[in-house]
Amino acid sequence: MSHLRAWMTGCLAVVMAAISGDLARTPSERTASARHSRYDADETLRKIEHAARRHGYTVFARVAMPADAPPANRPVVLVLGTPEGVTPVVVDERAASIEAPLALTIVPAGDGRAQVHVPEPAAPWTAALTPLAPLVEQALA
Repeated sequence: MSHLRAWMTGCLAVVMAAISGDLARTPSERTASARHSRYDADETLRKIEHAARRHGYTVFARVAMPADAPPANRPVVLVLGTPEGVTPVVVDERAASIEAPLALTIVPAGDGRAQVHVPEPAAPWTAALTPLAPLVEQALA
């Protein structure tokens, strides 16, 4: 019996619930790898958005969290959508978690650069999506 459910959604509330989990987890709990950018967080975000559009993705949402943090220290979650305008969401019933495989977290680093948390695909069907790690590498080259 499968404990994973996946669906495609255009519902902002579900996507926001899914991406908020990355910021609530400790680095060791995240199912994401970190990429280091030589650019500041704003430029990193612009470069990734541009690369995503070149690969056919849409920018579904851009959320700065938490709102009470100073802008220079505020992580930004970038949620991408497919060309059809939907965003995949995966629910792992065993781990009681919701994942958005097309959500990246850009975290400002203390040295003026940024770190990008790239989700690791959790379900076999996510292989049909353009992998985000190469997209991020290309954007930051």
